[in-house]
Amino acid sequence: MEIITNYGAKGLLGFLLGATAAFLVNTSKQAMRIILIAQAAFLGFLAVAGIITINFGRLLDIITDIASWLADAASSIFSSIVELGSFGAGFAAGWIGTTFALAKMMDE
Repeated sequence: MEIITNYGAKGLLGFLLGATAAFLVNTSKQAMRIILIAQAAFLGFLAVAGIITINFGRLLDIITDIASWLADAASSIFSSIVELGSFGAGFAAGWIGTTFALAKMMDE
């Protein structure tokens, strides 16, 4: 009986943590999108006004490096969650459930 309770608690905690993480990631994505658009518009204005020059080659290199780092980090996190068993299953269920619930709320 203790094994079932232990797996149940891990699954429930994983679900709660997954739901919380999905909510925080969704909220921060929206905030980062707004900040990124404002920053791009401001830098574009400065470039058009001739105040600064933008090295697009170096900018592309930086974006590529960041994308590669994010892909590696996501792969590492995913493999860690998969190895955690019931906690990982609960986390995935919480993440997926919250993501779908937030998407449905945004559509309404």
